[in-house]
Amino acid sequence: MTLTCSALQWPLWNWTSKLATDPGMKLAEAFSAFSAEVNATPANALVPLSLVKDHSAATGSITYGYVWRLGHPQTPVLLSFSNSSKVQGYNSSSSSARLQLGLESAYTNDSSNGGYGSFSATLFSVNAGLSHYASDGTPAWDLAGFLLIQADTTPGREFFCYTIAPIGTDINTQNHTLLLFRSPAVSGWSVVLNRSNSYPGMFYSQNSYTWSNNALVAASIIPLPPTGSDQQLIRGCGLYANTTSGIFAPGIIQPRITLPDCFWLGSNQLSDPRRLGRVSNPGGAGTFYQLAAAYSGATDLWYLHPPGTQPQAGWDTVGSLPWQTIPDRLSFCPLLTPGPVAMGPGTGPDFLIDWSTAALGAPGVRQHPFYAKQLQGGGGTGGGSGRPSTGVLWPRGV
Repeated sequence: MTLTCSALQWPLWNWTSKLATDPGMKLAEAFSAFSAEVNATPANALVPLSLVKDHSAATGSITYGYVWRLGHPQTPVLLSFSNSSKVQGYNSSSSSARLQLGLESAYTNDSSNGGYGSFSATLFSVNAGLSHYASDGTPAWDLAGFLLIQADTTPGREFFCYTIAPIGTDINTQNHTLLLFRSPAVSGWSVVLNRSNSYPGMFYSQNSYTWSNNALVAASIIPLPPTGSDQQLIRGCGLYANTTSGIFAPGIIQPRITLPDCFWLGSNQLSDPRRLGRVSNPGGAGTFYQLAAAYSGATDLWYLHPPGTQPQAGWDTVGSLPWQTIPDRLSFCPLLTPGPVAMGPGTGPDFLIDWSTAALGAPGVRQHPFYAKQLQGGGGTGGGSGRPSTGVLWPRGV
């Protein structure tokens, strides 16, 4: 049980292929191996992973992809990714693929949707900026590309991450990274999808999903990672679950689900998706590799590769890919492990005004969601009925 980082590159990339040596089936092979190992860990007995469909399920010439089952003790979900057209989806209006998350109970496993089945309802559906990677795409593109996979099966640290990216002269397709990881803070697998292209359309988008009790919900990343000209990478970002309404009740303690510590977020302004960046770790051992190169107003995704990390059998090392060493002008800021956050409504009561003792007097203290709890914890109720029966007595109210 260990961390692996595995790479393959193709001078003639073809996502629409069922050959065992081509990208789609190599991805399925890696995911199946990861699933088998993490499923053998007793702590994952209620959250097993499984491959439902791979490229061999495709019934047409366009729709190629996969369906993964993300186990959960109460509400297992399916993650489905498949192509829907031959357009090179490099921006928000030229999408050519779709990623869906839906309850297993809402899924019909049949030959519809080009062989990948259908949902009667989905929890989330994303199609912006996903590319069609094959020789018959529109417009035509340089066919060189790579598949990079990081996976850790260590109990308590499990994650699976893959990246698809062009390595030739193409400026239409974009990077596509999907991270699937476990955290003891939540009841299921969390998902982060990152897409970026710093050329046509200047497109960047990131979608995150995690669990709130037993429901998969959209998530946000805090603290906000550096963007633009900050020239900084940070480690220690975490997801927190969004509510359906977007408003948290005052006083709720919301956990932050920490991203695996080998992933860093930030910006370096060297935004060429054809020549992804590489830089030595100035703070110790290892090398940083840029998985997603966004334009200067967005966030890049980086991976810190520990020395000695090996690829899966039959795969190449991450260093075998054509990285470009970038100028040493970045600052690196590892943050403390993110703790839970006390949430409050964005447009609701104001702690300084709505419960202010200056504005409301004593009722402001009794009504304050935090101060009132402290009064109750001391034996009082926040009102007038907490008068002690012995000791120093204060005057009764008139």
